[in-house]
Amino acid sequence: MKAKAPNFEFDPSIRLFGSAEHLLVVFDSQSPHDALRATRTVRIPKAFKQLSLVVAGLDAAEDDGHRRILTGSVSLAIQDDADVLSSYELAALQLVFHAEADRKGALTHIDPALVAYQVRQALSECLNEALNDYFQREEAQKVSVQPETLQPAVASAQYHAAAPQPSRKALREQAASDAERQARSRRRKAVLAWVVPPVLIIAVLSTLSHLASSQSPIENAVAQQMANDPESIKAQVELTKQTLQSMGLDPGQGGDLGCLAPQ
Repeated sequence: MKAKAPNFEFDPSIRLFGSAEHLLVVFDSQSPHDALRATRTVRIPKAFKQLSLVVAGLDAAEDDGHRRILTGSVSLAIQDDADVLSSYELAALQLVFHAEADRKGALTHIDPALVAYQVRQALSECLNEALNDYFQREEAQKVSVQPETLQPAVASAQYHAAAPQPSRKALREQAASDAERQARSRRRKAVLAWVVPPVLIIAVLSTLSHLASSQSPIENAVAQQMANDPESIKAQVELTKQTLQSMGLDPGQGGDLGCLAPQ
């Protein structure tokens, strides 16, 4: 059986909180495949020359029955101004997949190299978003809050809370929901484009019939004359269309009838 990547999503969470001299890094793998999943907070120096994400392991598989287990770790490597390197482990990973055996009984359809690639891509993107969010908040705070206007309660706060950010999985689900809603709206508009013009004519004829049955003999005669006159019917249809157009609708254009459909 040909090796391939398992059908799974790795959507970790990394958040940064700042203090005077340190950064708090909060990490969670957020993966149901991670048997060792546990939220961890690590304090690192705020002043650093270089920060790197290090993913170790995940290159060898351990087969247990119909399970394939990949182990590894995620760490931050910090290089300070004196070129001293320090490592801070964010998590120990144990990814467990339910596998299918080939004809010889080997669980070869889950490739550790492809799993490790997906994990590294997701972690790198997540750290990039966390760093961008943290530095933007720092710059916004410097611009909006001047030192002389700080209140004692604010000045004594050690850590600045970050607003919760939606995960990439939530953003993907929201985009899919928006696309489905737009597709439904387009289908409604297409149906209304065919249905509304005949309905307008029927409404005009119904109105004329109602006038003929409820008004005085003179008014009945006028209404009957209008009903028998194609030009009068056409004029009534045009009047109704103009009324709708004044409301921002054009019954002759399917794209302009979307406001009649529920969004």
